[in-house]
Amino acid sequence: RLAIIDRTGGHQPMGNEDDSVFVSFNGEIYNHAEVRAELQTLGHSFKTHCDTEVLVHGYEQWGADLMQRLRGMFAFAVYDLPRRRMLIARDRLGIKPLYWWSDGKRLLFASEIKALLAHPALAKRSVDRNALSQFLTFRYVPAPLTMFEDVRKMPAGHFIQFDIDNAHSIEPRRWWDLSFKRRQPVPDFDLALEQTDQHLRECVESHLMSEVPLGAQLSGGVDSSLIVAQMEILRRRAGRRERVKTFSIGFAEAGFSELPYARAVAQRYDTDHHEVIVGFDDFAAEFARLAWMYDEPVSEPPAIPTYLLCKYARQHVTVMLTGEGGDELFGGYPKCAADPLSRYIDWMPSGLRRSVLRSAAAALPFKGRRLRIALENLALSDPAERYVSWFSAFDTIGLPELLAPSFSASLTDGDAAARLRRDLERCDSDEPLHRMLYSDTHTWLVDDLLIKGDRMSMASGIEARVPFLDHKFVEFAAGLPPQYKATGTRTKILLKTLAERYMPREAIYRKKVGFAVPLTPWFLGPLRGFVRNTLLGERCLARGYYRPEILSRVVNEHLDAKVDRARSIWSLLAIEMWHRLYVDDDGSEAASIRLRDEIMASLVPAAAA
Repeated sequence: RLAIIDRTGGHQPMGNEDDSVFVSFNGEIYNHAEVRAELQTLGHSFKTHCDTEVLVHGYEQWGADLMQRLRGMFAFAVYDLPRRRMLIARDRLGIKPLYWWSDGKRLLFASEIKALLAHPALAKRSVDRNALSQFLTFRYVPAPLTMFEDVRKMPAGHFIQFDIDNAHSIEPRRWWDLSFKRRQPVPDFDLALEQTDQHLRECVESHLMSEVPLGAQLSGGVDSSLIVAQMEILRRRAGRRERVKTFSIGFAEAGFSELPYARAVAQRYDTDHHEVIVGFDDFAAEFARLAWMYDEPVSEPPAIPTYLLCKYARQHVTVMLTGEGGDELFGGYPKCAADPLSRYIDWMPSGLRRSVLRSAAAALPFKGRRLRIALENLALSDPAERYVSWFSAFDTIGLPELLAPSFSASLTDGDAAARLRRDLERCDSDEPLHRMLYSDTHTWLVDDLLIKGDRMSMASGIEARVPFLDHKFVEFAAGLPPQYKATGTRTKILLKTLAERYMPREAIYRKKVGFAVPLTPWFLGPLRGFVRNTLLGERCLARGYYRPEILSRVVNEHLDAKVDRARSIWSLLAIEMWHRLYVDDDGSEAASIRLRDEIMASLVPAAAA
């Protein structure tokens, strides 16, 4: 327990007055004071000031309807002893993770898969081949799958009620979903701008609830800079003397760092600013440990610098606000501007369209990765296929081409586009942009970005908070017209306009760098031998997942600087490292040390060369 609120009185599991109901909880309830006051008027007695206790009494009063009254991030389990019933639930956006396993008679649940693996029922571990295939498509494992057969992720906004004495099959039930129904009356742009500013400030203020030191992760981009600006406004209003603490990270390699922009924002608001520089040695040394922390293949290389930043920040703070979610709410990705271009070529027969655009993509030089990705995706006429492809690990070499025939034949849920179509059927908007944002919120955001943020921060003893994903702000943003978000060549229109009040225009309307890791030069340089020996070695090939000749082509096209396949190579390496930790070895922390030594030893020849 990080002990953020009521540091001495919040021990768990926490019971009610007569110990008939207990709760175990991970997260924060930002409106716990209001919920507590309501429960007290209804006759409930509290013995702590901790937000955890509102879950106990809230369940007594409202049962499963409790979740609707909560504002925060949470995964919790309530055990009702008299009824012999267990309720486990996950917050609306999936900010906090929750995993479970059941055979109909027993229910296991945890915030990390490795906790479940410690149970004798899961002593024998089997790879979920559908999950492996989906990882190679999405670059993360989409809920409800995990890499372990029968272990499941609780989808965001879902809960399970388990009757202990009545064995039955368990299916999570949805208790919240994102709606894009237009706000009425529709605010004009200027009014929407003012409302966005006010709502964001209120969300940031609620997220400052803490009894321990608190700071912010500052990338220098629009989202994190807006969070810092609001924190400073609130600090001045409250008359607090202590400056806002900000933390930024960059890379030694030129072109992969936004530190100058972060520094400019920090100087503008006179924050107590800290910077961390990550080099290749730091990255390589932490790879194995983070693969162990993740429990599944590490989806995104930025997980490693995120961990290093949190690890450093922990020396100064226990809570850190981040800007996660702004892109998914306001259309901040390049694809949000590029995907609508599809309508201009919808007249082309799908076969011709695919052939022409993919041929053009294949002809691009090594440094044309971004344009190649756009052409590859626009070659697809089906929206669900495009949504999959925008973040896919593979482009000109498709996954069906890579996978071994015997592996493909074993799949029962390998159609990633079908998965997204099922999601899109629930979306209540016909607007193409809103359907894309709905898809991103239910996939990329929850199963990739939020998992990464939670794993890396909690592993460092940091609680990461995401004000943009306060559900009240999410629902407000979803109700705004799509043209306020992205149109033509412009992305995140409303949020960038708001940012003009708080940061220099040149920092807002620059080329989006994001949290890019210099994988391409590293794979061509110090990791060259490691990549070749790992992916083309007997151990990897013997797993039977890939066609050796296609795998060799993926690796060699990058190492020969013909096609930039850093994204594909990372995904393949992530699976292999996970396999060596959790399948070949016992998945323990000691196993991660053994893997680290193996990785570092393999780098010696490359470094010497």
